[in-house]
Amino acid sequence: MPDSLVVVGREFDGFHRSLTAQLSSLDLPARYELLEISDLQHRLIEGDAATSGAYDVLMVVTDWLPSLIESGKVLPLDFSVDAPDGWPDQWVPALRALQTGPDGQTYGVAYHDGPMLFLYRTDLYGDPVEQAGFADRFGYPLAVPSTWDEYRDQAIWFTRPGLYGTVLAGFPDEHNNVYDFLMHLWSRGGELVVDGRSGLDSPSARSAIDFIDDLWHGSQVVDPAAAGWDSVESGVRFAAGAGAMMVNWCGFASLSSPPDSPTHGLVGCAPVPGGTSRVTMNAYWVLAVPAGAKDPAHSAELIRQLTTREMDVVTAQSGGSATRLDSWADPRVSSLAPYYGVLADAHQDSRSVPVDPRWPEMALILNDMMIQVIEHRAGHAALTEAHERLDALLRKD
Repeated sequence: MPDSLVVVGREFDGFHRSLTAQLSSLDLPARYELLEISDLQHRLIEGDAATSGAYDVLMVVTDWLPSLIESGKVLPLDFSVDAPDGWPDQWVPALRALQTGPDGQTYGVAYHDGPMLFLYRTDLYGDPVEQAGFADRFGYPLAVPSTWDEYRDQAIWFTRPGLYGTVLAGFPDEHNNVYDFLMHLWSRGGELVVDGRSGLDSPSARSAIDFIDDLWHGSQVVDPAAAGWDSVESGVRFAAGAGAMMVNWCGFASLSSPPDSPTHGLVGCAPVPGGTSRVTMNAYWVLAVPAGAKDPAHSAELIRQLTTREMDVVTAQSGGSATRLDSWADPRVSSLAPYYGVLADAHQDSRSVPVDPRWPEMALILNDMMIQVIEHRAGHAALTEAHERLDALLRKD
């Protein structure tokens, strides 16, 4: 029997609950450590946490995988010998692609799923008084928005004492603040990288920045305190009733599931609004074997045991998001949150950050830009600086 295996991942109450339940029920001795996301990224990408032997399984977001793969910090999984139960058919293609390396090998199995969806308060959207007032002011019916302009109108309408129209996560952790910008860029027809050069000097990028600036500073439909909220905190705030709607990770709808939640039974999910196109962000957390694992075979076995259908159900019941098709169809899971019925369709319109080992450097540039936009209202000046920095980074090769 091996020494106790150590799983490291991101700090999140749902992961605490799921890993506590899962590891206690398995026949491999294991424990876990959860770190704040920026600390986890620093230790894995810049530090030696993946190679030092301190950890045996990594729970990492797919954004980091190209860098980890290129630097040799994670090992491929040999599924020709003993693949996870149901592999690959029980995972939609969008939950398999991002852990596939340039060598065609698989470097992880999805443990916690995105993508981003539109989450909204069904009691507010279904209220006849709200519907009549909105239609009178804006000239069209109140319904789930299909465009960003409708989203802004509705955020303006619902902003009032004690309630903000929408919830955002502005904390500069290279996570939701960056993802929000990319979704707005893509949905307006823009690209971050065009022919190997920065795509930030474009009307689409300027339109995206203008829209985000308006939400925070113009129309003021976001709680200013949200500049300090990360994705988890923004999800908690929405579940507590702080906003009428938000575009965020689908799993946060499950925070309203407990009967004592102020929004229990009052949250709906729909595709994100769009511009010239409808695009949502796809990023998810995978379990991977670090290069420094004490016994890679036992690490791979732990991953297999943690990604069965039954363990996936536990993840969902603990406040995470299931990743398997058979779990999404399981009544124990589908009854937990409204997004499970739309996940397969949502992944059809999903995109991810560039699959590029330089992504951590690119994300830092966008993160700095969003700090300037959110905290200092720098707008186009911040975009111009980000364009120049991104172009310089891309020109290095």
